[in-house]
Amino acid sequence: MKKIVLLLVFVFSLTLTNAQEKGYWVCFNVEVDADGAGDFVQSLDNFMNSDTAKQLPFVITLNEILFANEDNSITHQLCFLAQNADAMANWGSGPPPTPEGIILQMNFQKHVDVKQSILGSPLIFDPNGLGLDYFNIWQFGVKDAATYANAFVKFQKDSSKMMKNATFGLHEAIAGSSKGVTHYFAARASNLPEFLKIRENISTSKAAADFFSKTTPISEIIGVFGGRIIKRYNVN
Repeated sequence: MKKIVLLLVFVFSLTLTNAQEKGYWVCFNVEVDADGAGDFVQSLDNFMNSDTAKQLPFVITLNEILFANEDNSITHQLCFLAQNADAMANWGSGPPPTPEGIILQMNFQKHVDVKQSILGSPLIFDPNGLGLDYFNIWQFGVKDAATYANAFVKFQKDSSKMMKNATFGLHEAIAGSSKGVTHYFAARASNLPEFLKIRENISTSKAAADFFSKTTPISEIIGVFGGRIIKRYNVN
């Protein structure tokens, strides 16, 4: 039976009240069996709409994966965004023992195979990306993070006029990433057609040429995948 391919992935929505504050995220890359995908997603939805889940200090989103290669066997990704390090104090405790939490845990254990857990942090991002449905994520191995980040900021500024209903973001991998992956380049747009149109305009621009000339010698693309957000939790 053809697997139902969904992606649970977080998106970033931070308003930092202190310039010293730094956000963090955790993503579980998992494979969910096709027959249990519906039950798992429904139990997650029920839990996240409960009063208990609304008190969690995380932003969580549910996405459907649309594009991945043969090396990417995950069917889902469940991710959590914390506004600061203190929000991670109780990390690892699992869902609370409420009726919704117990059912979610049961479906997780029954239908989900965890392939990878990643700890990371947003370096440069636009919180408006939270409202955009389509995303493309490039996984990079970067040799000179400072040079890459500076080039990214300039690229973002130089291409801003071509970025209607779209955002760029740069994130660092802290622990658990795939071999060689140090950073993630996230491009978000309102939908797939809009992403493709913006990509066509930017890929042939001087801004892109300058960015690639500065970053190609110090970075390598390890992988890429794309998808769309279908649910958002705790975003308000």
